[in-house]
Amino acid sequence: MKSNIFCHREPEGRGDLTIIAGRWPRFARHDRRHFFAVMVLGFLTLLSSTLHARIFIQIDQASDKKFPIAVADLIPQGKSSSIGEDIPDIISKNLALTGMFDLIPNNQHPTDGPGISPNLGAIQFAPWTLIGAQALVIGTYSGGKSGVQVDMALFDPVTATRLVSKTYTTNINEISIVANHFSDEIMRELTGERGVFSTEIAYIQAAKKGKEIGIMDMNGENAGVITKDKSINLSPAFSPDGQSIAYTSFSKTGNAEIYVTGSHGGGSKKITSSGTVNVSPTWSPNGLLTVAQAQEGDTNLVLLNMAGNIVRKLTSSFGIDVNPSWSPDGSQFVFASERAGRLHLFKADASGNHVERLTYVGVQNDNPAWSPKGDKIVFQSLEGNWDLFIMNTDGSMLQRLTSGSGNNESPTWAPNARFIAFTSTRSGKTAVNIMREDGANQTEVGPAGSLQPSWGPWVK
Repeated sequence: MKSNIFCHREPEGRGDLTIIAGRWPRFARHDRRHFFAVMVLGFLTLLSSTLHARIFIQIDQASDKKFPIAVADLIPQGKSSSIGEDIPDIISKNLALTGMFDLIPNNQHPTDGPGISPNLGAIQFAPWTLIGAQALVIGTYSGGKSGVQVDMALFDPVTATRLVSKTYTTNINEISIVANHFSDEIMRELTGERGVFSTEIAYIQAAKKGKEIGIMDMNGENAGVITKDKSINLSPAFSPDGQSIAYTSFSKTGNAEIYVTGSHGGGSKKITSSGTVNVSPTWSPNGLLTVAQAQEGDTNLVLLNMAGNIVRKLTSSFGIDVNPSWSPDGSQFVFASERAGRLHLFKADASGNHVERLTYVGVQNDNPAWSPKGDKIVFQSLEGNWDLFIMNTDGSMLQRLTSGSGNNESPTWAPNARFIAFTSTRSGKTAVNIMREDGANQTEVGPAGSLQPSWGPWVK
């Protein structure tokens, strides 16, 4: 989504670290330089550990105890449009999706007195620590429909430390972008990893006349279709730069061809015109399209350029080879194939050689997705219902992610490899859901009738 948001980063507070730094010249006057260097290094290491250990979330370690955080309503400055609850609501929704935070309810927040202040530097933190908050998100806003300035800050209320602050200048229609951006800042500061709240998910939206390509924020906000083909569109796939989406579209004659559209609309370009079946497009890391193409009774994988020309034939086998997914370094790809009977998963090198079978159990193993970190493959398998499984890239350490919750299909990874989006019927309707990579915190985010998600990359 294009926006006119301007963001300014404020200096980050680090407790008393600047004071300690200010004392260094006095120590430097002594001749015991080696002793001084060792002592300063040890002290700073201890200080850094003290400041950050309390609020740093060990994202790789499973924990039943969630991190307590308060997200306060924004404080208006003068006569302002009423957005004081909108941004905090989106931030709270984002943090809840991670399954790592205990959001302290608003009715427990301090409502007046020393707990809140229009001046972010004059907040009294004792009321927030009394309700158990180990992190505090608070901010102010001013302006109206013509323009809004939003000042946001994340604090450690126990040490009265400002961890990060941002000033955003935007319009009232783009406050969700502000909320998502600052949610990313919160994740970066508390986990040490970049957040994915500013990313988007493409999906298929069932409509009265066929199926169209839709796009939404990863939390389900701002969902809407970007094509009006009045056809059956399937299998959207984000390009590596996030600017394009490839998909399969069925014509009135029944042929399936590959199209590419801009990630925010603007018309579609037809890539293939083979008059046969072209399905399950995906992108290689270098921006070429990998497509399953029907050829003389079999379906094999081919690599296409943007003119629709075959750059390389990747597989040549009887039956069906379909639904490829590339390793992040482009050296290998995984795919589903009938070459061993029913659909099982195989991987090959970038030339299609050195084919190796990965799955030996399960029925109809399909739709593999290679993790952006390169270490895992998630896929669907039919065991009564469709469910999702995850394994190492050599086929070992097979684990089940979903069970007893309708059909769960079409997994796709977030760019940080911490979350998986997928299609589920658990609520009685088809909709896109999100879960953590270990299967925890499964949450519906997409509109009714949404399916086949494709998680887009980080975009500058």
